[in-house]
Amino acid sequence: MISFSNLTFIFRFLPAFLIVFYVAPVKFRTWTLLLGSLIFYAVGSVDSVGNIKLFPVLLGSVVVNYLFARAVRGVEGKKKKVLLAFIVMIDAFMLVEFKLLGQFVDKNLIPIGISFYTFKMISFQADTYNGKIDSKPLFKDVAAYFCMFPQVVSGPIMRFSDYSDNLELIPGAAKSSKEEIFAHIEDGLKYFVVGLGMKVLLADHYAMLWKEIGTIGYESISTPFAWIGAVTYSLQLFYDFWGYSLMSSGIAVMLGFPFVVNFDHPYSSKSVSEFYRRWHATLGSWFRDYIYIPMGGSRVGRIRIIFNLLVVWLVTGFWHGVTLNFILWGLILFVIILCERFVVSKLPGFLKSIVGRFNVLILIPLTWVIFAISDAEMLLNYFKRLFPFFGAGIAVNSNDYIKNLGIYGGLLAIGLVLLVPHVFKFFEKHRKNPLIIICLFALFWVSVYSLANSAGNPFMYFAF
Repeated sequence: MISFSNLTFIFRFLPAFLIVFYVAPVKFRTWTLLLGSLIFYAVGSVDSVGNIKLFPVLLGSVVVNYLFARAVRGVEGKKKKVLLAFIVMIDAFMLVEFKLLGQFVDKNLIPIGISFYTFKMISFQADTYNGKIDSKPLFKDVAAYFCMFPQVVSGPIMRFSDYSDNLELIPGAAKSSKEEIFAHIEDGLKYFVVGLGMKVLLADHYAMLWKEIGTIGYESISTPFAWIGAVTYSLQLFYDFWGYSLMSSGIAVMLGFPFVVNFDHPYSSKSVSEFYRRWHATLGSWFRDYIYIPMGGSRVGRIRIIFNLLVVWLVTGFWHGVTLNFILWGLILFVIILCERFVVSKLPGFLKSIVGRFNVLILIPLTWVIFAISDAEMLLNYFKRLFPFFGAGIAVNSNDYIKNLGIYGGLLAIGLVLLVPHVFKFFEKHRKNPLIIICLFALFWVSVYSLANSAGNPFMYFAF
């Protein structure tokens, strides 16, 4: 049930929860959200032998962070700063410890969603310290914020201020007309269905092509097929995570919260820096607000700016995984962004635009290959097929790309067309149009049919 693209979630948990949520008395709605979220997380945490031993990690983290926030709010001066540093260190150590245990001992030792709810907790502590959280929030509100099931597994990373600013929408729903409640649910469902289609009909099928490339062997594919593979994995990752984000934000809209934009058409960006302001935007803004700016941001000298960017991208790489490829991925992006900031920015306008587009459309897919392949030798083999003048391996079938384009070419074309911002903006603008609603109805049942006839793939960011 942990996956939004699971039929049990779609046809049992979600409708049952929405009914209970809106039928519950106003004063119990936050408790309903918290209890439903804990059930969702607990069921998803069950391992192969029926244990939920990692479930208490979330519960313990919630209680500890709430108590520390109260303590931070109750003191001043140096003691306040020490308390903040201590709880942030506890949260960070917990994240690092489980990342290492999952990588080097047993992957099942990583609690689901720990990367996301830990960042929520750190931002909550920092905002409490800085006075951005004015009131003294109740435990139920803080716990529901940390655990709310639309976000606990893979984000988006909502700030507590955004959550608390909309708490009145939950009790307000009781005073709303049935039409207004159904309007929230209908609007959220539209985003949910689009995200489901991206996940099931695009990302999961791109995964099949990417797996086919791995089955052939990276050293045995042709150069055109290697480049198609880089594009395929880029599209798979994008539509998997954008699809998840749309489904997550759609569920939040059903509950009365505002739509959270986590992907803002990143492939239309004019630079890699802009790309990562648009890609997983809530994570990017988290790194900016809680690491980059506190270290001085761009208000310091050039050497310090370089150091600040290095720290941010090293942490970004480690946040995704502790294997060498993630650290390398972060370092390469650091170098590209450094070049954009200090070299490309000085070029004439038209040339700067060309270089920026090249970086986004060519270099970004190449960095995703590094992101995807953790084995150093396999990664090297893949790049030798991308750039065959390095002379390694030989294509078993030099026309392999023709066969696979015949199978997947249509889906790849659809994915590329959907990268154009105007396509999704057209949907947003006309989503109340009856014809769009009919198309969404058809998209939903086609997606369900696909799910019913396949094993289904977990969302890729569940691994992080």
